[in-house]
Amino acid sequence: METLVAATDKPKISVLMTCYNAGLTIEASVRSIIAQTFTNWELVLVDNCSTDNSMAIVKQIGDTRIRIISLDHNHGRTPALNFGLNNAHGEYLAILDADDLSTPDRLQLQVDCLDKNSKLVLVASWYRNINSADELINEVKTPTQHLDLVRALASNCPFMNSAVMFRTDSARKLGGYNEKYQYSQDLDLWLGLATLGEFAILPRYLTSIRLTATSLTNAPHFGLARTHDAYILYRRAQGLEGLRVIDRLKGMRTIGLYGLLYAWRSLCAGNIVRAVGLTITNLWAIPLAIIELLRKGFNSIKSV
Repeated sequence: METLVAATDKPKISVLMTCYNAGLTIEASVRSIIAQTFTNWELVLVDNCSTDNSMAIVKQIGDTRIRIISLDHNHGRTPALNFGLNNAHGEYLAILDADDLSTPDRLQLQVDCLDKNSKLVLVASWYRNINSADELINEVKTPTQHLDLVRALASNCPFMNSAVMFRTDSARKLGGYNEKYQYSQDLDLWLGLATLGEFAILPRYLTSIRLTATSLTNAPHFGLARTHDAYILYRRAQGLEGLRVIDRLKGMRTIGLYGLLYAWRSLCAGNIVRAVGLTITNLWAIPLAIIELLRKGFNSIKSV
């Protein structure tokens, strides 16, 4: 592993970024951190064995607050996140993917929020979706208060990973990111943090999420992992405290739809036994799936 610059004074915030071949976007992402009004941070950049010029671009920037951890081979996203978490020096950990952007006031506003409320374990923000040309696709508002966020978490995760900051020790107390999950390791962590403290979302657009055909979210080979993770984790989310009957019903709907989609993708992958078992378990959700197909179309369902 390679460290570009060793940290000296302990930073207040560690910004965790993982990278694999992000040469087209990483400079803008890193510079959005350098432009922060809050300056007591380190950027822990975990390079997952990139084969492009990503690290050369970052090294050319030359900011001494950047620490590069170069892995000897591609470990996958979840282990890379754990490498970063375990090597972070900051009291708080903010996440920013190597193709996303933070507004200059993001770190200041989020650290102020955590400093003022010791019950808070995580703070996030509203966010914008942008395309590869930085053009706005849409703006996403979510609930902002703890109980509303927990209730939303039962059926539709309200937190965008690149918009989140949480207490580093709290994440470590949970054992970090669960490497059982290839895709939804963040949702697993949020469910764990819900048992340790409260959540908040700032009603400000502090992050821009870049949506492109090459984004991990849109990678076809992650389809099976995505549905597996969602099916398991939303079932677990039924155990969250404070859920109303309506929240549990919405959660069951999400579970049923993901269960059927997981069955379909398992069948496509050749796992007939699992596909049959999932279909039988979630047979009750077939009418819901038909309604979704009619409402959104098959292609939109496949993209989940």
